Parts: sequence; structure tokens; C-alpha cells
Amino acid sequence: MLWKILSVFAAACLGASCYFAWSNQKDLAAERDRESSAKNNIKAAQDRAKEGGEALTAKQAALQSVQKDLTTAKDETVKLAAQVQEKETALSVVKGNLDQQQQNVTALEKQIEEAGDVEKLVAQIEKLKRDKQEAEAALANQTQRAASAKENHDNLVAQTTKLRDAEVRGRRGIVDPEFTARVAQYFPEWDVAILNKGNSGGVFANADLEVKRGQNVIAKLKVKNVEQTGSVAEVVPGSIAEGQRIQNGDVVVASATQSAAVEKSQPAANDAAPPPASTAPSATPPAQAPMSSDPFGAPAAAPAAAPAMNSDPFGAAPAPAAAPAAPAMNSDPFGAAPAPAPGTTEKPNTADPFGAAPPKN
Repeated sequence: MLWKILSVFAAACLGASCYFAWSNQKDLAAERDRESSAKNNIKAAQDRAKEGGEALTAKQAALQSVQKDLTTAKDETVKLAAQVQEKETALSVVKGNLDQQQQNVTALEKQIEEAGDVEKLVAQIEKLKRDKQEAEAALANQTQRAASAKENHDNLVAQTTKLRDAEVRGRRGIVDPEFTARVAQYFPEWDVAILNKGNSGGVFANADLEVKRGQNVIAKLKVKNVEQTGSVAEVVPGSIAEGQRIQNGDVVVASATQSAAVEKSQPAANDAAPPPASTAPSATPPAQAPMSSDPFGAPAAAPAAAPAMNSDPFGAAPAPAAAPAAPAMNSDPFGAAPAPAPGTTEKPNTADPFGAAPPKN
């Protein structure tokens, strides 16, 4: 009887051993699968780190290119300012000669009236009239050249200002209010959207964007990585509208509230403060700064007084009054970012738009 009990007990132990062996084999296979998955994740992370390094190198090259363009624009502006000063000096000399010729003609006419060699005086008058016509032609030529040089100068200053604004917005991660793009691909498992625009399309790192469908905002995005022709943005947690889902082809626009926005009404440190809103405009337009002044901040010497460019030395009526003058040309088109409002300790945003995205919380 005892051997039967022992046989049953041994069979039970053998069955339990088989079950535990089978369970351990299953757990071992699961551990091997997790190990393989971990290795794959490590490799993917290394690949992303390599891609991030390449993207950083490309952004640094793009930043150097923009800085080089700004330096070139500054040199061209200084050159054009020097040319304008030279044309103004030549114009003053020609106008002086024209005035002198007019005085000579007047004196000869008076001599003819008083008497003398009339034929000789008439010949001299004709010669002086021809000299006067040549002087007038030279004056018109110099005036046209000065106007052309000023137009080129104004165009270059406008381009410089546009480049400066683009650089400032890029450093602060603020896209243009009229910016639009499309969702090229959306990954709901990671809440990541690939956009069809990058640096060349006006996208900057850390920019705040909105996904719109029709007139409704269905989600908010935060740009994390920017390429030349594409960018990667993360969905702001909790921003997806209830019952909505981001789809490929959805329209992406600039967010109504930019986290890095700076007050635009605040004047730059080197610009004159605007007049109060309640002050009535002056009847007399502000005087324009001399065209020969340095647009990058160097003080200009006071020019010698010259006759008004729109006055006629031969008695014609003056041209209509000029429109209100443009901002002073000695303002710095490469000036610093706007200073903080009085009484505040806010510091300007100096975030690098070409740097790596900030770490996730």
C-alpha cells in the first residue's frame, strides 16, 4: 500500500516539475523578445541622434549664410550712402555755376542797354545762353543720378530691414502671422506631425502653430525640429478638440498667441520714441535726415547750406511741398532687439532658432 502512495506522490512531483519547466521556457522566450526590442530601440535612438547632429550642422551653415548676407547688405548700404553724398556735392557745384551764369547774363543785358559794342555783347550773350543750357542739362543729369542713387539706397535699406526682421523672428521662434503649411504625415501613436515646410518656408524651432479644419482650430503644435524643406512638430498635450483627429493634408497656421512674442509697439533702443496717441500731428512734416549720414549709427557732419533742390534759379514757381519725410537714415537697420518696457525686468528672448529643441518636461 505504501509503494502505491509513494508512486502517486512521485508522479505528482514529476508533473509539477514538467509544468514549471514549461513555464520557465515561456518566460525565457519572453525575456529574449524584450531584449531584442530593447536593442532595436537603442539602435533607433542612435540613428535619431546622428540625424539630429546632421540637422544641427545644416542649421549652423544656414545661420552663417544669413549673417554673411546681412554683412554684404550693410557694406552695400554704406557704399550707396557715400555715392549719394558725392552726387549731392556735385549737384551743389553745378547749381552754383548755373547761378553764376545767370548773373553774367543779367550783367551783359544791362551793358547792352547802357550802350557799347552791341554785336559783340550779343555774341557774348548767345555764348552765355549756350553755357546756361549746358549747365541746366548737367543739373538735370545730376538730379536724375542723385534720385536714382537714393532709390537704390532706400531699396537696400528695406531689404536689410526685412532680413533683420526675419532673423529676429527666427531667433525667437515666431513665425509670420500669415504663415500657412500642410500636415504631410501624422503619427498618432507619438502625437507627432510632419509638416511640408521648413526653414525655406518660414518655419522656426519652438514656433507655436495651430491645426485648422475650416474655421475651427482642432489642435495646437510646437515645432521641435526644422529641416530646409520640412519640419517636425509635437501636439501640445490636451489641445486636440474633442471628437477631432489630425489628418494628413490639414492646414497649419501661426498660433494666435505666440509664447515667445515681444511687444511690437515697444520702440527699439536706438530709435526715437513715438509721439503720444493723444497728441495731434504737427502741421509741418518732420525734416528728413541728410542722405549722406551713416545708416549704421555714425554721426554725420553738418552739410553746407545749399539751394533747395526743387527751386528754379530762373524764376519758375517752386514744386509742391514734399510728403512727410521718411525715418532718419542714420537709424541702425541692424539695431538691437526692442528694449523691455519701463519698470519691468523682462529680458529679450535670445533663443537660438537653429539650436536643438528644448527637452520635454
